[in-house]
Amino acid sequence: MNQFFTYAFIFLLIFACLPAAADSTDIHENAGTRAMTFLKIGVGAKAMGMGESQVAATDDLYASYWNPAGLARLQHPQLALMHNEWFAGINHEFVGVAIPIGNIGTLGTSASFLSFGELQGRDREGNETTIFRPYDLALVLSYARGFGKSFAFGANAKFLREQIADESGTGIAFDLGGLYTFSKMPLLSVGFNAQHIGPRVKFIEEAFGLPFTFRLGAAYRASSQPFILTMDIIRPSDNDIAIAAGAGYTIANILELRTGYKYKIGGNDLGAVSGLTGGFGLTLLRFQIDYALAPFGVLGLTHRFSLVANF
Repeated sequence: MNQFFTYAFIFLLIFACLPAAADSTDIHENAGTRAMTFLKIGVGAKAMGMGESQVAATDDLYASYWNPAGLARLQHPQLALMHNEWFAGINHEFVGVAIPIGNIGTLGTSASFLSFGELQGRDREGNETTIFRPYDLALVLSYARGFGKSFAFGANAKFLREQIADESGTGIAFDLGGLYTFSKMPLLSVGFNAQHIGPRVKFIEEAFGLPFTFRLGAAYRASSQPFILTMDIIRPSDNDIAIAAGAGYTIANILELRTGYKYKIGGNDLGAVSGLTGGFGLTLLRFQIDYALAPFGVLGLTHRFSLVANF
């Protein structure tokens, strides 16, 4: 039975990683119609190195983004830090803490901050005005609890803020996630995450909906080999469905090598190569240090560095 799931996941992984012969030029009807789109930027180098396929595999503090139910897997308090060196001088930062509290569950809090650096303001005639520093911010409270050894449930409550020059918008959002591990097949897990559920956000004089996203995924860990295979189906409200797949292989319980591919049905906007990711992780005593590399077509390469500390 284990070999069946191994071969099935390998087949699905290869299938998902096959790029289309040509990218579609069609634009989704809801593209550009959502507020707080920074919420769609993933956190944690481990997840990004595996093509963003983490709904059923996440087991550290970054689960607060990929599937809050995964926080129920924490055995010790954790601190997580991430720096995402994006393109065009944009930086994405994440910090969070989570604490398991016995039978009560796991409580966590985190913050995600997207900075665009300094931009030159201009008036309607094109004349220079003042320098401004736009940013996006999400403050998150998380809770997760396991029910037996098989099922876990988690939720997030988020305060959101977007600032551009003298204009700003604020809002709230919620995430709901579930995770199930088959009792007779403890190496196979499935999960879901409904992200960014909330009311419309008013910015200047118009209100916009949030970028609601539904993720459904599975993860398989081999019993006799130190590798993991993952696959997610991602359904955003403002874009086409995407399929993400990833693989990780651990050497000597210290070094994990990772790769993944995320393919949007109809073709990736920045080219087929833009869906390919890779990275590695190092486990040193109580610390997990991760790195991920992701190409963004003509925009260049992006680098993510993240840390998880167990206490």
